[in-house]
Amino acid sequence: MSHDTNEPLDIDTLYTLADKFIDLANTLAQHEEYSTEKVGTAFRYAATRFSAFEASIAASDLSRDKEIVKNALLKDYEHMLEENLQVYIQHLQKQ
Repeated sequence: MSHDTNEPLDIDTLYTLADKFIDLANTLAQHEEYSTEKVGTAFRYAATRFSAFEASIAASDLSRDKEIVKNALLKDYEHMLEENLQVYIQHLQKQ
């Protein structure tokens, strides 16, 4: 979705925005009633809701383009997840 806009998201802005969401998730996970797993699940759900909203604005015919949009979002998520899992694997191996 972000690849279709006229203004590409630079890496510094991506990290800055992501850090704001992560800070909120970390704050929520510190509360007794929320576990890291609960916050993670809610975070993923929020990401999917916002992605659906973003798609509804970007797509000229969401019902027609649903599979294309879904596949693009899943590809982005898979790439980002792979990258971040590798970072954590390297971090854990250094410990």
